[in-house]
Amino acid sequence: MSKQEILAWTSLTTSVSIVFFYVLFVYGWPDFLPDYSDQFVEIFFNVFWIAVVAEIIVGISENKKRVDKDERDFMIEAHGLKNAYNFLSFAVAVLLVNFFISGLLSDISELHGMIGTSTTTFHLLFIVLFASNIIKRTTQIYHYHKEF
Repeated sequence: MSKQEILAWTSLTTSVSIVFFYVLFVYGWPDFLPDYSDQFVEIFFNVFWIAVVAEIIVGISENKKRVDKDERDFMIEAHGLKNAYNFLSFAVAVLLVNFFISGLLSDISELHGMIGTSTTTFHLLFIVLFASNIIKRTTQIYHYHKEF
């Protein structure tokens, strides 16, 4: 496993852990599911710290703050960035249209008014930002295993 693939895995686990904690603390545990939140928090907390330690170890073991990359690594990174950018562009466009439409429909329904608030939009943008990073890293991991 190359250093770039290790960094992709650790970044993926870090991003998934951050999104999990953010959604859990902002929106809470769903009522229709049995309450396993304590076990999940413990698991994701441990995964988060293991990923951070792995990123630090890989960062320390780099040659002069630089990870050796070849053309394949640059090509895989380009695929990941392309997919992440496409997702981010689409999601931001959908959120902007939703923000505009919910402003128009807020008089009709209270739910539309709640969805279009600035705090809800901020939370969704935060989640979309990390989701784009998850898509980027997942694409990279897929291409590392695909073997160009």
